Amino acid sequence: MAKKILLGVALIGSTSVDLQIVNRKTGKVIEKVHRSLIADNDLYTDGVVDDEQINQLIEMILRFQQLLADYDVETFKVWGAYSLASAQNAVYISARIQHATGLVVKWLSASQEAYYGQVAMRYGDQNFPKEQARVCLMSLSSGRLSLGYYVDGRLQFTRNINLGPIRLASQLADLDDEIVDLEGLVREFVNSKLADYNYLLPKIEAADLLLVAGSTVLEHTLGAPLVKAADFLMHNQALLNDPTQKWLDKYGFNINQTDIIMPELILLENFMQVTGAAQIGISRQHILPGIIMEETEQLSGDEILVHAYELSQRFQVEPKHQEAVLHFAEQLFDRMRTLHGLSKRSRLLLQVAALVHDVGSYLNAYHHYENSETIILADEIDGLTPTEIQMVALIAHYHSYELPKDGIDFATNLSAVEQIEVIKLAALLRLADALDDSRLQKISKITISMKKPTIELVGYSSEKLYLEQWTFEEKANLFEQIFGRQIILKRKGLE
Repeated sequence: MAKKILLGVALIGSTSVDLQIVNRKTGKVIEKVHRSLIADNDLYTDGVVDDEQINQLIEMILRFQQLLADYDVETFKVWGAYSLASAQNAVYISARIQHATGLVVKWLSASQEAYYGQVAMRYGDQNFPKEQARVCLMSLSSGRLSLGYYVDGRLQFTRNINLGPIRLASQLADLDDEIVDLEGLVREFVNSKLADYNYLLPKIEAADLLLVAGSTVLEHTLGAPLVKAADFLMHNQALLNDPTQKWLDKYGFNINQTDIIMPELILLENFMQVTGAAQIGISRQHILPGIIMEETEQLSGDEILVHAYELSQRFQVEPKHQEAVLHFAEQLFDRMRTLHGLSKRSRLLLQVAALVHDVGSYLNAYHHYENSETIILADEIDGLTPTEIQMVALIAHYHSYELPKDGIDFATNLSAVEQIEVIKLAALLRLADALDDSRLQKISKITISMKKPTIELVGYSSEKLYLEQWTFEEKANLFEQIFGRQIILKRKGLE
């Protein structure tokens, strides 16, 4: 098999290292390797990964490289979990891995990790219902939890929280061993950490299934792929009543895992109750398959748009204007490809910006574009990289009349290429927004003629477009500066 067809992807985390070799054309998995690490609470107590664990990571990657050489794989990418990316010594971990292996670690953000975990289960797990159903997908990592709610196969929302079994265990590590009601105290502690999270969850109909990935406890104790809620809760309580030695002897936990068992059992109980799920299941599809789907271009980006739309709903963006701006932005992008020369991913960023550009109006309509930037940066739209989130925030900021100045030196962490992309997309969004400046959806369709020096955009409408034409002329200044072409809006009546 030709080298270029095979792709190797590894994910390093605080508790495991995973590798998959895939055919990049078909997406078929050729080889799969999983190696567990000793769970290390130091990451959450001290904020660092110790030398022993870094050396373990390096040793495993070196072994993977030998396996990849045996398969004659040319391309090998290493991703790092958010838990490691958050470590105080993350830069040293990267440096040591690169020095030993020649590989550069690509760190996952929290939003990327949540996104890849969700799509891996949504598209890769055989227990995800193919027919009508309400399903909650929960992705657990050592320090983070992501919950997605699907109805008839379509994502409705996701919510994330920096709370995972090992993080909980590290926070509970100082509890006195002589506490009489340890379970009650742990339950109270977990419930306190989830109180605000649960309160802010959208109201949902009870789920038919809660499917969980990344659960050490379920992997050891769940007796079947799917278990009824009542049976699970009863078994859960029995486990909580069991002595530690029974966890080791009967269920095969190792001594280093015992600290996480009680917090994780109680965490799972909580989400069974919150979701009202009729069944619970264990998913073997975790973050890495989602990353591979992205690497092999199997993802459309639709889930990312759902995240953006859901954010806009939370901040009560007016839907008709939003729909019009999105529609015009897509058309402007598609019909001016030869002018802007941007990628398919750039189109997705423009779509996201079109959906969320007015979220700031919820706080204050005056200078709402500045508020929009703040909200977008704070929310972290799932599926986008930190750089892409910043780009979307800036595109939304500059959809109004304000012009970027001084080479947008406010975004010094963006490359020159990324800064230019931001300005191009902001210029297109400004025009799309101007086409519905009245918020009355007067224009039913548009055509664009780029043959003459002056680009002519024709809006078909049965109504006058005085406001739209005036606003369009005002907002076209950014377009004309970045592309060096004048653009005008003309009206053509409908017959």
